[in-house]
Amino acid sequence: MNRDSQLARLILNFYREEPQQLQQLELLRTCKVFRRWGVLYIRCHNRETAAALAGACQTIAEPIARLRLAKKITILTKNNLLTTFAIDFSKISA
Repeated sequence: MNRDSQLARLILNFYREEPQQLQQLELLRTCKVFRRWGVLYIRCHNRETAAALAGACQTIAEPIARLRLAKKITILTKNNLLTTFAIDFSKISA
């Protein structure tokens, strides 16, 4: 049984009433999501999933910024770095 990580569920629940964003982030269920030292890591099984989530990084960043869980988002494929995004807290409305 493959369970979603708690952080992945948090992000998906943030968009539970917005089907377009929720569909865009469905791939997050297949990834391992964890945080360490102010960085949210998303470890994907393949490059296509990682690239799709990199395109949705602003959508992922909003709930993380609102809860102040991390300062950066890093997307990995296996243990290879694909991309890193800094979270801009000034763009998040209160």
